[in-house]
Order: sequence, then structure tokens, then C-alpha cells
Amino acid sequence: MKNFVTIQPFKTFQRVAYYTFWVEGHERSETDAFFTRFENELALANDLNLLVAWIQEIGQNRGAKNRYFRFENDATALPPPARIMAELGSSYCQFRLYCIRLSDEVVILANGGQKTSQTVQNSPQLMAHFRFANKMAQQLTEMIQSGELVLDGKQIVGLETIELLD
Repeated sequence: MKNFVTIQPFKTFQRVAYYTFWVEGHERSETDAFFTRFENELALANDLNLLVAWIQEIGQNRGAKNRYFRFENDATALPPPARIMAELGSSYCQFRLYCIRLSDEVVILANGGQKTSQTVQNSPQLMAHFRFANKMAQQLTEMIQSGELVLDGKQIVGLETIELLD
């Protein structure tokens, strides 16, 4: 079965435009599914608020510089590494929200979850989201290199449906 993915605007700030993936046949975008899954988890509310604060801070004030994202193979993740997070008063967050940083102005947010171990491989809730984000990152890199996908400031030119390749 072929999966088709659309890139859609999510939230635009002064310095960064965030986009999200919508997989054909799913009820919500990947990012909306992430937030919906955890919005009523009171035990995780502080961590979720911290993640949202970083999305806003990067978007409004800092720009999507490489240092604000965790390296996750071809993809990246939020929140930033602990040394950066300490700038807002906290150095730990249980969540990983996978994303693809395309430039200092464009980030595509994917899905994620609660990190329950040292590695993503031992956090069952995260592994599928990690794989999806990395597959999309690989495909988007190829599309940019071939000229199929073009960035113009905070805009992704030629948004279209992408076939998710295995």
C-alpha cells in the first residue's frame, strides 16, 4: 500500500514558519496527533508546556539554528539539548518531537512521544515516529537537491503530495 504525505502550514512566527505532515487517510496531522495524545496528561503537562515554549522561542526570537535541535540521524528533534534548554530554566524534558529543519526559517514538525529510556530504540512509543521522520528527511533532502522542492524565505514553494518511499 502506498502512503501519500502532504506538507501543510502549522504555525508561523516572526523568524520561523513551522509546517507539519499530513498522512493520507489519517484523521489529524502528525503534529496535531502528538499534541492531542498528551494534552490531557497532567503528569506530563510541565514537559509539554516546556516543549511548546521552545517552539515559540525558536520561532519568535531565535530562528531555527542547528544548535537548537537534537541530532536524530537525518531528522532532528525538539526540545533542544540540555545545555540550551537550561537557558529557559529547565534542562530536561521527557518528550521528543521529531522534525526536519530545512533552514533557519523553515522547520517541519512531525510526531513523537515520551522518551522512556536512554535510546530511542528502547522507547517503543518513539521508534515508529523516529523512522517516519528520518524517511521524510531523506526524501525531502533529495527533493531539494533535485529542485523539486524549493525554499523561499519561510515559504516552501510547490507544496504537493509526496509518496512515502520505503
